Formats: sequence, C-alpha cells, structure tokens
Amino acid sequence: MVNMGDQVLLVAGGISVFQVVEVEGDHALVAPIQADAPGGYSFPARVAALVPVDTGSGE
Repeated sequence: MVNMGDQVLLVAGGISVFQVVEVEGDHALVAPIQADAPGGYSFPARVAALVPVDTGSGE
C-alpha cells in the first residue's frame, strides 16, 4: 500500500526515485523528487507496480 508523500521506485532495482502525489483507486500520480530531472513531470502509475523506497538509515 502506498500513501501520499511516499517515495517509490517504478520497478524493483530502479534508480529514479518518485514521490506519490495522489492516490486514486489502483493508480497513483507520481512525480520525480529531483526538481531538475529531465522530463520531470507528474504521471500516473499502477499502485501494484510501485516499489517503496527504504528511507531508513539502517545504521
């Protein structure tokens, strides 16, 4: 389950991090967290495909 404000990857092992802007049903609106990302715009993605980013330090 993803919530607004969560940081996610579009695929497991992905390198680009996105933030969930809005969740509606089985789709979420995501936007890149880097403001200067090329083509950096919000777009819809399937919630089931999003991979949460581990934001814990682990140390």
